[in-house]
Amino acid sequence: MKKTRRQRGFTLLEIMIALTIFAVISTLAWQILDGAMRTSSATDASAAKLNQLQRAWSLMERDFFQLQARAPRNEPELFRQEGDALELTTLNGVSGTVQLERVRWRLEEGRLYRDVWPVIDGPADLKPDEVPIVSGVKSLQWRFYRQGWLTAWHDAAHLPDGVEVT
Repeated sequence: MKKTRRQRGFTLLEIMIALTIFAVISTLAWQILDGAMRTSSATDASAAKLNQLQRAWSLMERDFFQLQARAPRNEPELFRQEGDALELTTLNGVSGTVQLERVRWRLEEGRLYRDVWPVIDGPADLKPDEVPIVSGVKSLQWRFYRQGWLTAWHDAAHLPDGVEVT
């Protein structure tokens, strides 16, 4: 009686088929993961830009809601606009104390800056702290409301009733 020997391994063809299936599944998984990573990177960039814009609008809103009819010493204007730059006096409630703060919003080389002077009645040559708020800004235009919309503000004695920024 002759015993038949059973096969105890895989044939080369079976191994090649298994490797091909594994390669296809691995490629599909890699493509899905790569797409998810690209989407995540794009979402992160969009979220960062949105965060910059929300911060800018929040600071502008605070500055305009707390607008004060007070000009710095030796300056006649309460509210000054020069081109795309706008300078105003607002309240700052940092550290639990409320104090006046002179602020200038301006656009330079595609960046929106919020310049803040350390003191409101400082010397004329005192430089403000320049804080970049948003990058990638193409243009900045102001309009002012006082009995109708104006593209420039020249009334040194009064504040506008409304401000529009585009």
